[in-house]
Amino acid sequence: MFRFPHPAWPGPTSRGLKLMAFADAPPLAYVDGIGTGWLLDDPATVARHELTYDLVGASALPPQQSLALIESVAEDYAHEDQP
Repeated sequence: MFRFPHPAWPGPTSRGLKLMAFADAPPLAYVDGIGTGWLLDDPATVARHELTYDLVGASALPPQQSLALIESVAEDYAHEDQP
């Protein structure tokens, strides 16, 4: 199983987190940043990254609702008095 970056995952400097599960080997996590990346195999570290991924996914709005929220905030901002 591969879980690629969730739309709510931080960016733009981070391309994200890849969580990998295998039938015949322990899970791995790959964390990617600007010009570097880390392949993580420590079970506790991988479990923390899996939990973080799940929490971000659970707290994020679905893409259509995210877009609606962004458009609403942009509209409000466009109508505010600007200095």
